[in-house]
Amino acid sequence: MSPALLLTGLFLYLALLFLVALLGERRGRAWVRSPWVYALSLAVYATAWTFFGSVGRAATQGASFLPVYLGPTLVLLLWPFLHGRLLELARAHRLTSWADYLFLRYGHAPLATLAAAFLVLGLLPYLALQLKAIAQAFLFLSGERAPMADVALITTLFLALFAILFGTRRLDPSERHEGLVLAVAFESSVKLFALLLVGLAALFFLGNPFLEVPKRPELWPLLLPPEGLPGYLDWVGLTLLSGLAFLFLPRQFHVSVVENVNPGHLPLAAWAFPLYLLLINLPVLPLALLGRIHFPQENPDLFVLALAQEAGPALALLAFLGGVSAATAMVIVEALALSILISNHLLSPLLLRAKALGSLLLWRRLSILAVMLLAYLYFRLAGEAYALVAMGLISFAAVAQLAPAALLGLYWKGATREGALAGLLGGILLWAYTLFLPALARSGWLPPVFLEGPHPLLRPEGLLGLRGLEATTHGFFASLLLNLGLVVGVSLFTKREAPVEGRTGEVGALANLLSRVLGPEAEAAFLKEAQDLPGPQAAAKAEALLAGALGPATARLLILSVTEKAPPEALLEEAARESKEVRAYARALEEARRELAQAYERLKALDQAKDEVLAAISHELKTPLTAVRALAEILEAHPDLPEAERRRFTGLLAKEAARLSRLVEEVLAYAKLQAGIPLRLQRLDLREPAQEALALVAPLARERGVLLEGRLPHGAVQALTDRDRVLQVLLNLLQNAIRHAHSRVILELTPSGREAFFYVQDDGPGVPEEKRPWLFEPFQSFAGGTGLGLYLARRLAEALGGRVFLEAGEGARFAFALPLEVDHADPGGG
Repeated sequence: MSPALLLTGLFLYLALLFLVALLGERRGRAWVRSPWVYALSLAVYATAWTFFGSVGRAATQGASFLPVYLGPTLVLLLWPFLHGRLLELARAHRLTSWADYLFLRYGHAPLATLAAAFLVLGLLPYLALQLKAIAQAFLFLSGERAPMADVALITTLFLALFAILFGTRRLDPSERHEGLVLAVAFESSVKLFALLLVGLAALFFLGNPFLEVPKRPELWPLLLPPEGLPGYLDWVGLTLLSGLAFLFLPRQFHVSVVENVNPGHLPLAAWAFPLYLLLINLPVLPLALLGRIHFPQENPDLFVLALAQEAGPALALLAFLGGVSAATAMVIVEALALSILISNHLLSPLLLRAKALGSLLLWRRLSILAVMLLAYLYFRLAGEAYALVAMGLISFAAVAQLAPAALLGLYWKGATREGALAGLLGGILLWAYTLFLPALARSGWLPPVFLEGPHPLLRPEGLLGLRGLEATTHGFFASLLLNLGLVVGVSLFTKREAPVEGRTGEVGALANLLSRVLGPEAEAAFLKEAQDLPGPQAAAKAEALLAGALGPATARLLILSVTEKAPPEALLEEAARESKEVRAYARALEEARRELAQAYERLKALDQAKDEVLAAISHELKTPLTAVRALAEILEAHPDLPEAERRRFTGLLAKEAARLSRLVEEVLAYAKLQAGIPLRLQRLDLREPAQEALALVAPLARERGVLLEGRLPHGAVQALTDRDRVLQVLLNLLQNAIRHAHSRVILELTPSGREAFFYVQDDGPGVPEEKRPWLFEPFQSFAGGTGLGLYLARRLAEALGGRVFLEAGEGARFAFALPLEVDHADPGGG
């Protein structure tokens, strides 16, 4: 296949991905809030490893690829119990990663920093895997020994740009990224569709491979269960490893926790995601068998592409894009999640000491680029020595090292910071010795003698003389057992330090700190919430807010800078018990930001509408002016017109003049309202403006053949109000009703309690449902005119302390409620 065609397809697909994310940012929020989109976003777990590597593993080791997907499926059985608790903690304390949780649980910054740095290092092989898959697929389909351009490097730079554009718009890393989530869900659909289609096409063109198995003894082991104790231990180890990886991969935490908009999505995801894994794995074994039968000399990781190419170039291109889709979704989200880890736990403390926190957002973006380039470097240095699955399992074993400290911390109060730190350090060192460094040795970057170890009992891939286990299973079990043993053992021999009550600063100092770091809006919201709280509780709330933007470690340092002592652990536990209040506070801030953005967009729309209404008003005024001028010229040019003709032209002239007068009054009323003319209050019988309004609109009603009826009470209805404004509201409502009525309009005045209600009812078609949200907006004309009548009626009523609204029923029935006793706090109405 032409390299130019592949590159074109790659770039067009990446451009489509960009457009999908852009759509999600601007118009796709309703889609993102769907539980199905949430479930599909979890499929970021299925990477190029799934698309290409699972077939490669199945072709060499049979059904041993299944534990990689059984693990997440079993974990999802515990999701409502485990994930619900995690979501509650994350929302209460603005957690963005497991490293944030470790700091929150153990209050130890070095522990969180170590976890963050190790995750970045440990996930480089996994990121490199994705770049290798893209480059490997490109080289295979193009038939080139080397691509015309380094497609892996180009893809690396594009994906870094994508993550920066859609993941780092603001400083707050706990904000939700609708465009990113929609793009991930879209890619999950693409890779599932592509792999299923390749599987069906391969079966159609090449036949059922299971019919060939009895004739080929070399294929029998691929369908048999594992043999002996080592085989079963491999299965158990991979199942446990993949389950822990699903929980602790930073990208999974990001899509399942940070991007979760509704905890109610968890039950659907708990069965929909395992169904997704089942579907995407259905073609794996048939493709592996077909690859062994038809392409026995080919690299098993390339069987998907080879079989797709056999069915035609179009399917080969789709398979290529499916693999690209599987790789890019993981890379984008993982790079974003790792950049947040770097920002919160590595950069923020340094920038705080350098008094350069203002540049944190820039550094977060640069960290995405740095992570991507390091992954590319690992791909170039060590990627050729390992199959795709083997590279991914090294990273899985790395993230699993967080499990003992995190899971024990969730459910065992006896776990201490010393135990967690000792366990994590021990697990990291043994992981590096048994997995990471051997990978470098096999790549030629360490001497091969390293694989033998200093002693037979200390072989990196056979500690204590163990034989028969896969290197990944061996390294995982060894590192995790040491990690778990150290966490439990050290915790049992160390005591938790009792929280020390320290002197906390004043609420004002905390508010100033929030203003400097997060802005004046955060300061105002915090003062409103915490002004009556004791200093320690106020400090705990301030720390929770700062943690969302800067990470828990930096937040604690900032609180220390103004209070001398951080909020004691007991207060943090109290803040956790008040998680509902904290979540409401965070939601309020988010809602305020959303409302400000919507208000800004609305102001822009109104500004445009004002420009449009100038043209509308000019047109509306021009029509009667032209008619008046023409009629006047006819009367002047023909003084001898018959009396009947003269009366007809004079009547038309009066009609157009009245129309012109109404338009001018409407525009002047709008101008006065905008200028905020003060009210002229007087004691008034509300029947008087009602009678006057009926008299003023009677000619218009007669002209349109509409019967006008007034239903006014016999006794006086007194109110302290502005007579002219009441009259203007009634005129606007009556004129609107007459324009839409078939034959009848009724004005009714009814006192009720401390309010008087004017009802204007017509027998017209009523207001369509789709137009009701915009009914009282300015310049929204549904039947000609300037579109100011109903808008003016509502604004004038609000200036009088009343309200105008549409009631349900036949025709249109508008109600104008006016208080009989009111304190006019807004005399200008504006």
